[in-house]
Parts: sequence; structure tokens; C-alpha cells
Amino acid sequence: MAREIVYGTWESSVQKLPKYMGAVQKYNPGTVVEWKHKALHPTGAYVIGYVFWAFKPCIEGFKFCRNIISVDGTHLYTRYKHKMLIAATMDGNQQVLPLAFAIVDDESYASWKWFLQQLSRHVIRGRRGVCLISDRHAGIIKAVNESSEFVPPNGVHRYCLRHVCSNFNSHHKNIVLKDLCWRAGSEYQIRKFNRIMEEIKGHKLEAFTFLDRINKEKWTASHDGGWRCGILTTNMSECINGVLKGARRLPVTAIVEITLQLTKYDHLQQSASVVTKRQQGLGFNTHVVKLANRECSCGKWNQFGIPCSHAQKVCAAYNINAASMVKDYYDVRAYKNTYSKALQPVQSEEYWDVPNLSWYTTLLFVPLHVQVEAKHHVFRTRWIGDKREQDNKPNEEENLQDNQM
Repeated sequence: MAREIVYGTWESSVQKLPKYMGAVQKYNPGTVVEWKHKALHPTGAYVIGYVFWAFKPCIEGFKFCRNIISVDGTHLYTRYKHKMLIAATMDGNQQVLPLAFAIVDDESYASWKWFLQQLSRHVIRGRRGVCLISDRHAGIIKAVNESSEFVPPNGVHRYCLRHVCSNFNSHHKNIVLKDLCWRAGSEYQIRKFNRIMEEIKGHKLEAFTFLDRINKEKWTASHDGGWRCGILTTNMSECINGVLKGARRLPVTAIVEITLQLTKYDHLQQSASVVTKRQQGLGFNTHVVKLANRECSCGKWNQFGIPCSHAQKVCAAYNINAASMVKDYYDVRAYKNTYSKALQPVQSEEYWDVPNLSWYTTLLFVPLHVQVEAKHHVFRTRWIGDKREQDNKPNEEENLQDNQM
């Protein structure tokens, strides 16, 4: 098979993985790799349960990014049913920064607990105020509830609004209600949120009850308190999943190599009230701006970290440069610092050191389940000069004419 010729088999790739990880750490000092083994295989080989890695430049870059981390899990398209866990953040320029990866034998409470522990220890490193966004996977929720890392004031846990809406729609299949659910979750003002919820109640009481039972701090922007930094979904980590979609068919060491390529780098309180203008029957609302706290009752400054139109009006009245009130992660210097550390390429295998690991020579990845790898059809775009099969087939009308002659 061509893929095995280029990347090797899964089994040979597993044997190669510790050596490659050591090479990555050699050429990128500070890169973190953590292993967790299961019981010994009957053959005496060590069985890998989980492996976690985070590149040093990503760890350093997170210091200058928003206080937000999105996590997500995805399948590997191999005969082994392993999963890949991913954590990502966003810089001040709306760009996604991968933070950490892990390959685990199953997406469960145990694997998520271990992954979040490594993430806290090696990436977050005591940074306070971090908001973790995820779907409502039972394993994640249980692991977070048992951790102090994502409990105020250390941090918080929030749900992906898109997943909440999807789950809501699976129970109440109605496109109008699904749209109202999104509007309710993405609204920044409580009064507007309440109005939309009343509209949902008017459509279907059961739908209102479904949403009302979910902690509003977890899924709504209006009750969030500004922790989300304006991020409502797990799109950050999911976009990394999308980029790695093709790589997830490859052996494990090749997957790690591609994550390395993916993450390469180039180098005193003043308050005021503001009344909005009335336009087409809307507006004429009063909002309170507190410059010292960098917040406005409209909720947008709290979420996005950029002075809203009301705050800009107050800044002008106080002769304050509104640009100075923008969150630090939007600063050009923070943006440059995010990508100031460069990842070094790994040289050819002849230069890799033999890992100083007692279990290195006997290593296995034993799956919980084995599946038959599905065949995936590949479609090729035809060029103008290509001849289709039917072009070479005799024309039926011509054959008929020949027979009649």
C-alpha cells in the first residue's frame, strides 16, 4: 500500500514515536511530551494509553493571547479506534493558535481528566481567569467539576453555543426554535435574552423548559460575565480538526509530524450614561459606561475587549484615547510576541538520539476496539484533454446504420 511505503505501518510508527518525540524536544527545547502507560502486554511490551504533546512556542505564545481555550475530540481514521484531543486559543488578530494535542485510546472521563491535567500543568501554568469552552461531553463536564482550575476566580467552564443549539434541535426539531435558541445564547443584554426566551415559550413550553434547565452562565453571552472574550463556540479547536482531517488517516508518528508543521511560526472609576439614537423605531436606550472597569452595560466591551460605541463616546467626552482602552492582546506587540518563538525543523532520522526510556524497545498501542478501515473513494478532476470511457465506445446510432447498410 502506497501509504505504508511512505509513512510505514501503524505498528512500526508506534515504535518510532518515542524517538521522534525526543527529536522534537531536542530541536525545540521546552516542548512537553507526557506518556501514560497501561498494564504490560502479555508479551512484556508496554501498552501506551495516552500521549500528550505541546510545543514550546505555542506554550509561550499563549501568554499573549486571550484568556480562552477551546477543546475538542475527534476520531482517527485507522483500524484502531483511537481519539485525538485538541486544545486551541485565539490571538488578538482573530487567528487560531494550537496549544496542545493528545492521542488517547478512548474519549472518556479518564482521558479528558488526564488531558486537562496536562493542559493545566504545562500550558495554563497557574494563569488565572482562563475560560474553557467545550461541548457538553459527559467526560469533560465530570473532569472539569473535579478540577479547581476552571472554578472562579481561577477560571470558568462554558458550553459551545452551537452544540447547545444542535442538542436543542435534536429534541425539538424546529428551525424557527433553533434560530431563536442561537439568538438567545448570543445576545449580550439580559433584557433582550429574556425577551427571546419568552418568544420561545410562546412557541413551545417544552423548548423553553429545556433551555431554562441549563445553567445560563454556561451557554449565554448575556449571563457569562465577560469570560468568553466574545467566543461562543469551539470553532477554534474544530478548525484544527478540519486541517488535520487528512492526517488522521496516517500512522501516529506522521500525525505528530503534521501537527509540528501546522504550528510553525514566522517571525479611580469614571462612569457615564450614554443614550443611543433612535433609528427606525429602535434605540433610545441608556447604557452605563465604567471606564476604570472597562465595561459597558451593553455587554459588548466586556466580551470583545474593544470599547463599544458607547464607551468611545464617553472617551471622547473625557478626552481619552479610546485605543488605550483596548485589551492588551489586541496590541501589535502582543501579536508579535505570540509568534516570536520559532519551531525548529527535525533533522533526518540518522540524527535522532535513542530515547533514555526503559520501555522504549518494547512498545505497543493496543486498541480497545479494532475496526475495518473503510475504503474512501477519491475523485479526480478531469482535464479538458481527458477522454471519458464513453468516448471510446462505439456510437449506437452508427452501429445501427452500419447494420442497415
